Amino acid sequence: MATKKEIMRQLLKGVSWNEAARALRCSKATVAKCAAKMAEERIGPERLESMTDAEVSGLFADGRGKRGEEYLEPDYARVCDQLARVPKMTLALQWARYCDCNPGGKRLYGYSGFCRRVGEYARVHDLVARIAHEPGRTMLVDWAGLTASVFDSVTGKRSPAYLFVASFPWSAWVHAECFPDMRSRSWISAHVHAFQAAGGVPDILVPDRCATATDRRRKSEPIKVNDAYLEMAEHYGCAVVPARARRPRDKAAAEKAVDLCETWVLAPLAEERFTSFDELNAEVRRLVDALNARPFSRREGCRDDAFFGEERAALNPLPAEPFELYEWRRCKVSPDYHVQCDHMRYSVPYRLVGRTVDVRLGAASVAILDGGETVAEHRRLRGRRGQYSTDSAHMPPEHLEAQSLWTRGWFERRAAEIGPETRKLIAAVLDAHPVEAQGYVPCSNILSLSGRGRAAELEAACARVNEMGGTATYTRVKNTMAAARSEAAARPEAPTVQVVDRAAHAGRVRGAEYYRRRRGGADAQ
Repeated sequence: MATKKEIMRQLLKGVSWNEAARALRCSKATVAKCAAKMAEERIGPERLESMTDAEVSGLFADGRGKRGEEYLEPDYARVCDQLARVPKMTLALQWARYCDCNPGGKRLYGYSGFCRRVGEYARVHDLVARIAHEPGRTMLVDWAGLTASVFDSVTGKRSPAYLFVASFPWSAWVHAECFPDMRSRSWISAHVHAFQAAGGVPDILVPDRCATATDRRRKSEPIKVNDAYLEMAEHYGCAVVPARARRPRDKAAAEKAVDLCETWVLAPLAEERFTSFDELNAEVRRLVDALNARPFSRREGCRDDAFFGEERAALNPLPAEPFELYEWRRCKVSPDYHVQCDHMRYSVPYRLVGRTVDVRLGAASVAILDGGETVAEHRRLRGRRGQYSTDSAHMPPEHLEAQSLWTRGWFERRAAEIGPETRKLIAAVLDAHPVEAQGYVPCSNILSLSGRGRAAELEAACARVNEMGGTATYTRVKNTMAAARSEAAARPEAPTVQVVDRAAHAGRVRGAEYYRRRRGGADAQ
């Protein structure tokens, strides 16, 4: 709407009332009032240009401004606070409360006027301070709310793919990658890949207060970065500063990056069908590269130009080795001087038999520590369960002289006490291992099946396994014993006729001879 000063300026140029009203989109009556006021106050071009809009509007004061004193003004601060803080709070409910509270009997604003004034108050008082970012200073990280899909090539089952988004706010450069879950290992791997893609490390990481980044059991407890995330940050020499809860403006750049990735990356993939995460992430990288190459709408260049041109040089260098997330276990060294982790066995020096040690499992390596000192390292075994990784330096000089260890003779003697078939099977188990000591634990497990009076069952099961041939294992012998018991239970028993010796069970009942003697005596009398 045109101001009265602009109407006067048009009238001074000689424009007619109709033309001025049509050009400035105001009523002809307003133009007439401005013309009358110019004549009354003798306003010329020079005086008009020296006056402000407020001074010109003041010439038309007619007392209507005092009417506002008759209206009850709402508590704007309280209304805006409750709209932001209370779930499901609406302007309609606030207006109803405003109408119910009128102690002075003043006039009340209508609903539209109430909403307009609350909106004006919010625009004036809800001020936002712009965060000034420095090149290479921070990297904002978050998970996207939407997901992609990966389908099994055989069953066709759909699995969700979660998109990790990292953004450098100074250049707005984005890195994104999909993972099968949002657990700690995926979270750490996503950061490692983001650092590698950026070619450097920022000073500060700003995540949400998610479980993979922070530890807090109660709301009253302070926020603490969890151990795995902190270990990763220390490896790369950066700090972790989680954003405040329910303060999305603290990491507005990350929210914007997530929104862009959902629009320009996830939305185009909605109709695509991927059978592996490698295939999906290849397409994600292509779309993210296109997003980083798109020109800015309000500044020159693109994200790639800003990042590779200046921000990348401000990043800290990458360490010599990428961070690897380890799993820790506590294991006891068995008598065959091996520890078992994830169904695989790794050797340690035989002097540690019976000790409890720490095992550090990495993606490709396994380290065993005793008292904080690394005593053994192995390549991590994958695939078939029950594999052994044995270092010859960990073996004792002579197993027979090691009284604290099992020996072949000891197992064969125990097996011979059960039966020849058991002894034959135990010997086959020991011969099947490249290192004889690797068969000690399987032999011990097999011999333990003879407990509770089942030595005969074990001997029969060993005979059946020896006859069938193949690899003798604890599970196979145990299943053979269970099958034999099931067959015996299912076999019907033949009916038996029990012959009872009545004389043997007669007890105190007198026989016929007694009464014969008794009758003869009575006749003699």
